[in-house]
Amino acid sequence: MIDNEPTAQEISAMDEAERARWFYDNREQVAEESTPAVLDRVVSVRVSPSDLGLLTAAASAAGMKLSAWLRKVGLEAAAMAPAAPPAAVLSGEETRQLQNSVLNIVGLLERSGIRLDTTGESRDQPLVLKSLRRARKKKIKTEK
Repeated sequence: MIDNEPTAQEISAMDEAERARWFYDNREQVAEESTPAVLDRVVSVRVSPSDLGLLTAAASAAGMKLSAWLRKVGLEAAAMAPAAPPAAVLSGEETRQLQNSVLNIVGLLERSGIRLDTTGESRDQPLVLKSLRRARKKKIKTEK
């Protein structure tokens, strides 16, 4: 155990600079007690000389070795990537066909006595279908 290890409450009260300073000041003890990551796979990447210069400069600016910086940036990018690719990418014509199909379905629903609820102010609200017949019955009951 580290001699002056802060409590969880003390760590949460620290800002990032204070946490970094504590870890730097105690890096030898932290390193002794931590389990090193197994980095036994090599990934080769081809880059142009100018790209290599940019990557090396970015790693240096972050105070990291190129390998560690590339690993960090790659893992951050992977965490931000969508979990799955989109189910489909539609062309302009396919989009128009889909819009026409939706309009046809809405027309069929309205002719069947079902209308779309357009009272919601937010476009993010889910689609709600309401029966016109029920609305008419309620209106008739309230008029009596």
